[in-house]
Amino acid sequence: MKKWFLGFAGLGLWTVQLFSLENDFPNIKPTGFAKARYTVDATAGAKDGFSIAQARLGIKGDITKDVSYTFSLEKTNKEAENSKSLYDAYMDIKSISYFAVRLGQFKYKFSLENVIPDADLELINKSDVVSNLVSPTRDIGIEISKVLSIKSLKSDLSVATVNGSGSNCSDDNDNKAIIGRILLSPVNDLSFGGSIYSGTISTNTTAKDRLGFEIKYQLKKLLCKAEYLHGKDGSIKKEGYYLTGGYEILPKIFFFTRYDMWDSSLKVIESKNSRWTFGLNYFIDKNVLIRNNYERKVESPSIKNDLVMSELQIKF
Repeated sequence: MKKWFLGFAGLGLWTVQLFSLENDFPNIKPTGFAKARYTVDATAGAKDGFSIAQARLGIKGDITKDVSYTFSLEKTNKEAENSKSLYDAYMDIKSISYFAVRLGQFKYKFSLENVIPDADLELINKSDVVSNLVSPTRDIGIEISKVLSIKSLKSDLSVATVNGSGSNCSDDNDNKAIIGRILLSPVNDLSFGGSIYSGTISTNTTAKDRLGFEIKYQLKKLLCKAEYLHGKDGSIKKEGYYLTGGYEILPKIFFFTRYDMWDSSLKVIESKNSRWTFGLNYFIDKNVLIRNNYERKVESPSIKNDLVMSELQIKF
Protein backbone atom coordinates (compact mmCIF):
# COMPACT_ATOMS: atom_id res chain seq x y z
CA MET A 1 0.00 0.00 0.00
CA LYS A 2 1.34 3.45 -0.91
CA LYS A 3 0.61 6.54 1.16
CA TRP A 4 0.78 10.07 -0.22
CA PHE A 5 0.84 13.64 1.15
CA LEU A 6 -0.91 16.34 -0.93
CA GLY A 7 -0.42 20.12 -0.75
CA PHE A 8 -0.56 23.41 -2.69
CA ALA A 9 2.39 25.61 -3.62
CA GLY A 10 1.29 28.91 -5.19
CA LEU A 11 -1.13 28.09 -8.02
CA GLY A 12 0.33 24.63 -8.60
CA LEU A 13 -0.54 21.33 -7.04
CA TRP A 14 2.39 19.34 -5.77
CA THR A 15 2.52 15.82 -4.46
CA VAL A 16 5.08 14.33 -2.07
CA GLN A 17 5.39 10.57 -1.49
CA LEU A 18 6.20 10.15 2.17
CA PHE A 19 6.78 6.38 2.07
CA SER A 20 5.78 3.25 0.21
CA LEU A 21 4.83 -0.03 1.82
CA GLU A 22 4.07 -2.69 -0.75
CA ASN A 23 3.61 -5.27 2.03
CA ASP A 24 2.17 -3.83 5.21
CA PHE A 25 3.09 -5.46 8.54
CA PRO A 26 1.70 -6.79 10.67
CA ASN A 27 -1.01 -8.57 8.67
CA ILE A 28 -3.80 -10.66 10.16
CA LYS A 29 -5.71 -13.63 8.76
CA PRO A 30 -8.57 -15.21 10.75
CA THR A 31 -8.57 -19.02 10.93
CA GLY A 32 -10.70 -21.64 12.59
CA PHE A 33 -13.01 -24.61 12.34
CA ALA A 34 -16.00 -26.13 14.09
CA LYS A 35 -17.36 -29.68 14.30
CA ALA A 36 -20.99 -30.46 15.10
CA ARG A 37 -21.52 -34.16 15.82
CA TYR A 38 -24.27 -36.67 16.49
CA THR A 39 -23.24 -39.87 18.29
CA VAL A 40 -25.05 -43.18 18.78
CA ASP A 41 -23.30 -45.04 21.61
CA ALA A 42 -24.20 -48.70 22.25
CA THR A 43 -22.51 -48.67 25.68
CA ALA A 44 -24.90 -49.46 28.53
CA GLY A 45 -26.15 -46.23 30.11
CA ALA A 46 -24.68 -43.98 27.42
CA LYS A 47 -26.93 -41.33 25.89
CA ASP A 48 -27.14 -40.60 22.18
CA GLY A 49 -27.12 -36.97 21.16
CA PHE A 50 -25.67 -33.87 19.54
CA SER A 51 -22.45 -32.18 20.60
CA ILE A 52 -20.00 -29.50 19.55
CA ALA A 53 -16.98 -31.77 19.23
CA GLN A 54 -14.50 -28.96 18.55
CA ALA A 55 -14.63 -25.22 17.97
CA ARG A 56 -11.38 -23.37 17.40
CA LEU A 57 -10.85 -19.73 16.48
CA GLY A 58 -7.54 -18.06 15.81
CA ILE A 59 -5.46 -15.61 13.82
CA LYS A 60 -2.19 -15.95 11.98
CA GLY A 61 -0.03 -13.72 9.87
CA ASP A 62 3.31 -11.94 9.58
CA ILE A 63 4.81 -9.44 11.98
CA THR A 64 7.66 -8.75 9.54
CA LYS A 65 8.91 -10.56 6.45
CA ASP A 66 11.00 -12.76 8.76
CA VAL A 67 8.64 -13.33 11.70
CA SER A 68 5.16 -14.89 11.58
CA TYR A 69 2.74 -15.77 14.35
CA THR A 70 -0.14 -18.11 15.16
CA PHE A 71 -2.65 -17.66 17.97
CA SER A 72 -5.75 -19.78 18.63
CA LEU A 73 -8.36 -20.48 21.29
CA GLU A 74 -10.39 -23.64 21.78
CA LYS A 75 -12.89 -23.99 24.59
CA THR A 76 -13.53 -27.64 23.74
CA ASN A 77 -9.87 -28.56 24.28
CA LYS A 78 -10.00 -31.73 26.40
CA GLU A 79 -6.32 -31.41 27.31
CA ALA A 80 -6.87 -28.14 29.18
CA GLU A 81 -7.52 -29.60 32.61
CA ASN A 82 -7.10 -26.12 34.08
CA SER A 83 -9.98 -24.94 31.81
CA LYS A 84 -7.78 -22.42 30.01
CA SER A 85 -8.79 -22.12 26.38
CA LEU A 86 -5.45 -20.95 24.95
CA TYR A 87 -4.38 -23.52 22.36
CA ASP A 88 -1.64 -22.20 20.09
CA ALA A 89 0.55 -19.17 20.78
CA TYR A 90 3.84 -19.24 18.92
CA MET A 91 6.16 -17.32 16.62
CA ASP A 92 8.08 -18.62 13.61
CA ILE A 93 11.43 -16.97 12.93
CA LYS A 94 12.59 -17.34 9.32
CA SER A 95 15.60 -15.02 9.27
CA ILE A 96 18.04 -17.49 10.86
CA SER A 97 20.27 -19.15 8.28
CA TYR A 98 19.72 -22.85 7.52
CA PHE A 99 17.00 -23.44 10.13
CA ALA A 100 13.40 -22.50 10.94
CA VAL A 101 12.75 -21.66 14.60
CA ARG A 102 9.44 -21.89 16.44
CA LEU A 103 9.01 -20.45 19.93
CA GLY A 104 5.99 -20.52 22.22
CA GLN A 105 3.16 -22.98 22.82
CA PHE A 106 2.76 -25.32 19.85
CA LYS A 107 1.97 -28.85 18.68
CA TYR A 108 5.28 -30.69 18.84
CA LYS A 109 6.27 -33.03 16.00
CA PHE A 110 5.92 -36.56 17.27
CA SER A 111 3.90 -39.22 15.39
CA LEU A 112 2.43 -39.03 11.90
CA GLU A 113 -1.18 -38.84 13.07
CA ASN A 114 -0.40 -36.22 15.68
CA VAL A 115 1.17 -33.72 13.29
CA ILE A 116 -1.86 -33.77 10.96
CA PRO A 117 -4.07 -30.73 11.70
CA ASP A 118 -7.28 -31.73 13.50
CA ALA A 119 -9.40 -30.34 10.68
CA ASP A 120 -7.60 -32.57 8.14
CA LEU A 121 -7.92 -35.94 9.90
CA GLU A 122 -9.43 -38.69 7.76
CA LEU A 123 -11.44 -40.25 10.61
CA ILE A 124 -13.31 -38.59 13.47
CA ASN A 125 -11.30 -40.07 16.35
CA LYS A 126 -7.56 -40.59 16.44
CA SER A 127 -6.19 -44.08 17.01
CA ASP A 128 -6.10 -45.22 20.65
CA VAL A 129 -2.32 -45.52 20.68
CA VAL A 130 -1.81 -41.92 19.53
CA SER A 131 -4.52 -40.58 21.84
CA ASN A 132 -2.89 -42.28 24.84
CA LEU A 133 0.83 -41.99 24.11
CA VAL A 134 0.89 -38.55 22.46
CA SER A 135 -0.82 -36.56 25.17
CA PRO A 136 -0.76 -33.67 25.73
CA THR A 137 -0.25 -32.74 22.08
CA ARG A 138 0.98 -29.23 22.84
CA ASP A 139 3.70 -27.85 25.08
CA ILE A 140 5.75 -24.72 25.69
CA GLY A 141 9.30 -24.46 24.39
CA ILE A 142 11.40 -24.03 21.27
CA GLU A 143 11.70 -26.10 18.09
CA ILE A 144 14.29 -26.08 15.30
CA SER A 145 13.46 -27.68 11.95
CA LYS A 146 15.06 -28.09 8.54
CA VAL A 147 13.98 -29.49 5.16
CA LEU A 148 16.82 -31.02 3.14
CA SER A 149 16.96 -32.34 -0.43
CA ILE A 150 19.78 -34.52 -1.77
CA LYS A 151 18.95 -35.35 -5.37
CA SER A 152 15.64 -37.26 -5.23
CA LEU A 153 15.83 -37.86 -1.46
CA LYS A 154 13.93 -35.35 0.65
CA SER A 155 14.12 -35.18 4.42
CA ASP A 156 12.34 -33.24 7.13
CA LEU A 157 14.20 -32.90 10.45
CA SER A 158 13.04 -31.32 13.70
CA VAL A 159 14.29 -31.10 17.28
CA ALA A 160 12.41 -29.46 20.15
CA THR A 161 12.90 -28.88 23.85
CA VAL A 162 9.77 -28.21 25.91
CA ASN A 163 8.69 -28.08 29.53
CA GLY A 164 6.98 -31.46 29.33
CA SER A 165 3.99 -30.31 31.39
CA GLY A 166 1.55 -29.64 28.55
CA SER A 167 -0.29 -26.55 27.37
CA ASN A 168 -0.90 -23.56 29.64
CA CYS A 169 1.24 -25.08 32.40
CA SER A 170 4.55 -24.07 33.91
CA ASP A 171 7.22 -26.73 34.33
CA ASP A 172 6.78 -28.91 37.41
CA ASN A 173 10.47 -29.88 37.58
CA ASP A 174 13.87 -28.66 36.38
CA ASN A 175 14.13 -31.20 33.56
CA LYS A 176 13.07 -30.53 29.98
CA ALA A 177 11.63 -32.94 27.42
CA ILE A 178 13.55 -33.50 24.17
CA ILE A 179 11.60 -34.39 21.03
CA GLY A 180 13.05 -35.37 17.67
CA ARG A 181 11.55 -36.47 14.35
CA ILE A 182 13.06 -37.44 11.01
CA LEU A 183 11.01 -38.01 7.88
CA LEU A 184 12.51 -39.38 4.64
CA SER A 185 10.90 -39.30 1.20
CA PRO A 186 12.86 -41.11 -1.54
CA VAL A 187 9.99 -40.58 -4.02
CA ASN A 188 7.11 -38.11 -4.06
CA ASP A 189 4.44 -40.62 -3.02
CA LEU A 190 6.30 -42.42 -0.21
CA SER A 191 7.56 -41.20 3.17
CA PHE A 192 8.78 -42.98 6.29
CA GLY A 193 10.57 -42.07 9.48
CA GLY A 194 10.65 -42.09 13.23
CA SER A 195 10.10 -39.95 16.33
CA ILE A 196 11.54 -39.91 19.82
CA TYR A 197 10.40 -38.26 23.05
CA SER A 198 12.47 -38.26 26.23
CA GLY A 199 11.33 -36.41 29.33
CA THR A 200 10.02 -36.55 32.87
CA ILE A 201 6.67 -35.87 34.50
CA SER A 202 5.56 -34.56 37.92
CA THR A 203 7.70 -33.36 40.79
CA ASN A 204 9.16 -36.82 41.42
CA THR A 205 10.65 -36.74 37.88
CA THR A 206 9.08 -39.98 36.65
CA ALA A 207 10.58 -40.95 33.29
CA LYS A 208 8.36 -40.46 30.25
CA ASP A 209 9.83 -41.95 27.06
CA ARG A 210 8.27 -42.47 23.64
CA LEU A 211 9.48 -44.06 20.40
CA GLY A 212 7.59 -44.16 17.13
CA PHE A 213 7.92 -45.41 13.55
CA GLU A 214 5.72 -44.34 10.65
CA ILE A 215 5.18 -44.94 6.94
CA LYS A 216 2.82 -43.35 4.42
CA TYR A 217 2.10 -43.99 0.75
CA GLN A 218 -0.29 -41.79 -1.19
CA LEU A 219 -0.85 -42.04 -4.92
CA LYS A 220 -3.70 -40.17 -6.60
CA LYS A 221 -6.88 -41.70 -5.11
CA LEU A 222 -5.16 -44.22 -2.81
CA LEU A 223 -3.89 -43.66 0.74
CA CYS A 224 -2.03 -46.19 2.91
CA LYS A 225 -0.34 -45.39 6.21
CA ALA A 226 0.76 -47.18 9.36
CA GLU A 227 2.39 -46.30 12.66
CA TYR A 228 3.85 -48.09 15.68
CA LEU A 229 4.43 -46.36 19.03
CA HIS A 230 6.13 -47.59 22.19
CA GLY A 231 6.00 -45.78 25.51
CA LYS A 232 7.37 -46.06 29.02
CA ASP A 233 6.02 -44.18 32.04
CA GLY A 234 8.21 -45.06 34.99
CA SER A 235 8.29 -48.87 34.98
CA ILE A 236 5.11 -49.32 32.90
CA LYS A 237 5.70 -50.16 29.24
CA LYS A 238 2.98 -49.55 26.66
CA GLU A 239 2.64 -49.96 22.90
CA GLY A 240 0.27 -49.94 19.99
CA TYR A 241 -0.13 -49.49 16.27
CA TYR A 242 -2.62 -48.70 13.55
CA LEU A 243 -3.04 -49.36 9.83
CA THR A 244 -5.18 -47.02 7.73
CA GLY A 245 -6.33 -47.30 4.13
CA GLY A 246 -8.39 -44.91 2.05
CA TYR A 247 -9.69 -44.50 -1.47
CA GLU A 248 -11.59 -41.82 -3.39
CA ILE A 249 -14.50 -43.91 -4.66
CA LEU A 250 -16.26 -40.97 -6.37
CA PRO A 251 -15.39 -37.30 -6.80
CA LYS A 252 -15.55 -35.70 -3.34
CA ILE A 253 -16.45 -39.04 -1.68
CA PHE A 254 -13.78 -40.97 0.24
CA PHE A 255 -13.87 -44.33 1.99
CA PHE A 256 -11.50 -45.05 4.90
CA THR A 257 -10.85 -48.01 7.15
CA ARG A 258 -8.48 -48.38 10.08
CA TYR A 259 -7.47 -51.14 12.44
CA ASP A 260 -5.73 -50.02 15.63
CA MET A 261 -4.43 -51.88 18.68
CA TRP A 262 -3.55 -50.43 22.09
CA ASP A 263 -1.84 -52.21 24.99
CA SER A 264 -1.81 -50.07 28.14
CA SER A 265 0.60 -52.37 30.01
CA LEU A 266 2.82 -55.06 28.55
CA LYS A 267 2.89 -56.80 31.93
CA VAL A 268 -0.89 -57.20 32.13
CA ILE A 269 -2.33 -59.95 29.93
CA GLU A 270 -5.84 -58.47 29.55
CA SER A 271 -4.73 -54.89 28.82
CA LYS A 272 -5.03 -55.06 25.01
CA ASN A 273 -7.84 -53.36 23.13
CA SER A 274 -8.39 -53.21 19.39
CA ARG A 275 -10.85 -51.44 17.14
CA TRP A 276 -12.07 -51.36 13.56
CA THR A 277 -13.14 -47.99 12.16
CA PHE A 278 -14.98 -47.46 8.88
CA GLY A 279 -15.52 -44.00 7.48
CA LEU A 280 -17.26 -42.32 4.57
CA ASN A 281 -16.43 -38.66 3.94
CA TYR A 282 -18.20 -36.26 1.61
CA PHE A 283 -16.82 -32.84 0.72
CA ILE A 284 -19.75 -30.50 0.08
CA ASP A 285 -17.12 -27.86 -0.56
CA LYS A 286 -13.38 -27.74 0.06
CA ASN A 287 -14.15 -26.10 3.41
CA VAL A 288 -17.32 -28.06 4.29
CA LEU A 289 -16.98 -31.75 5.11
CA ILE A 290 -19.32 -34.47 6.38
CA ARG A 291 -17.65 -37.41 8.15
CA ASN A 292 -19.54 -40.63 8.94
CA ASN A 293 -17.82 -43.24 11.13
CA TYR A 294 -18.64 -46.64 12.56
CA GLU A 295 -16.32 -47.90 15.31
CA ARG A 296 -16.40 -51.57 16.23
CA LYS A 297 -14.38 -52.31 19.35
CA VAL A 298 -12.95 -55.79 19.86
CA GLU A 299 -12.67 -57.24 23.38
CA SER A 300 -12.75 -60.64 24.98
CA PRO A 301 -15.39 -61.22 26.20
CA SER A 302 -17.26 -58.95 23.80
CA ILE A 303 -19.44 -56.14 25.15
CA LYS A 304 -21.76 -53.62 23.51
CA ASN A 305 -19.77 -50.40 23.13
CA ASP A 306 -19.72 -49.66 19.40
CA LEU A 307 -20.11 -46.09 18.12
CA VAL A 308 -21.84 -44.56 15.10
CA MET A 309 -20.97 -40.89 14.49
CA SER A 310 -21.88 -38.27 11.91
CA GLU A 311 -20.06 -34.97 11.92
CA LEU A 312 -20.35 -31.73 9.96
CA GLN A 313 -17.15 -29.65 9.83
CA ILE A 314 -16.61 -26.17 8.50
CA LYS A 315 -13.25 -24.42 8.37
CA PHE A 316 -11.74 -21.20 7.14
